[in-house]
Amino acid sequence: MEKDIKAQRKKIDIVDSGIVSLLHRRAASVRKIAGLKKRGASEAYDPAREAMILKKLKRPKKGGFPPSGIEAVYNEIFSVSRGLQAPVRIAYLGPKASYSNLAAVKRFGKASSYIPVMSIKDVFLEVEKGNADYGCVPIENSTEGAVNYTYDLFADHELKIYSEVLLAIKHNLLSKEKALKAVKLLYVHPQTLAQCRGWIEDNLGRAAIKEVSSNSRAAELAAKTKGAAGIAGELAAEVYGLKILAKSIEDMAENITRFFILGKGISPKSQDDKTSIMVSIKDRVGALYSLLKPFERHNINLTNIESRPSRKKAWDYYFFVDFLGHVSSDRVVRALKEVEKECGDVRVLGSYPRF
Repeated sequence: MEKDIKAQRKKIDIVDSGIVSLLHRRAASVRKIAGLKKRGASEAYDPAREAMILKKLKRPKKGGFPPSGIEAVYNEIFSVSRGLQAPVRIAYLGPKASYSNLAAVKRFGKASSYIPVMSIKDVFLEVEKGNADYGCVPIENSTEGAVNYTYDLFADHELKIYSEVLLAIKHNLLSKEKALKAVKLLYVHPQTLAQCRGWIEDNLGRAAIKEVSSNSRAAELAAKTKGAAGIAGELAAEVYGLKILAKSIEDMAENITRFFILGKGISPKSQDDKTSIMVSIKDRVGALYSLLKPFERHNINLTNIESRPSRKKAWDYYFFVDFLGHVSSDRVVRALKEVEKECGDVRVLGSYPRF
């Protein structure tokens, strides 16, 4: 058996050497592309291109390497490749190891630079000022609904949605202790407490509970306090040097948060895009129908619609609409012209690939 293992490991070593050689060749091409992009002032991050590569590579093929593994490996290859072209800085709602941090890393990889800020508004401001190239902000959660404050900020800022990230929120019990029975104090964010209450009652019924300002803060305090645990994501365990005593302790399995990646331009067209717009509608009979009818007429599928008070005049509203298609496609252009004719104020927030 040992002989067979050595033979297979030798094959793996040969494959690994080939992979590294190909990565060097890829890096050489990336550097050449970087030189060409500088002449045309193109951005290092091209979500449309990356989405198309991933979809092609993840198509079902014979072999034992899972599509999720291919995506994880290539996200890091993309991250290093972007760094070869230009440093990429991403602002996110902190503190470090927050779910916004995790979403940003999921999209940009570990080779990028990350800037934690104190509020969602600060994310917008950091990108506008040029202190960050992109920003990562939460926009909706499958159990809690829309993040209204993020929607409201689009009315006051001119940034574009450059990409999106869907992050499965997995709450984990983190501690310096080795066993559940040693946990006497639990640090937890109030929203996280609500999402994990059933598990906590069944497994930590005798532990004292102290609510804190964020999941990251829960992990930080757990790392400093004997007999304590915190509930947070896996990244927090890595950052604060904690053991994961229990994984995925949320009461509802389908807990997904959607994040927007903010930038200053429109993402190039890919093979499968989504567009977000903001429309100002006055309080009149048939206003919403006037907004929606052009999409039906041009057979454009709506994926989400949210309304927010305009904060400028009573009973005037902004509607935020997501639909399939890129803003440059003919039928989308025609539909938006009709919406603008009916409603007046239409602003394209961005077109971006569906990963």
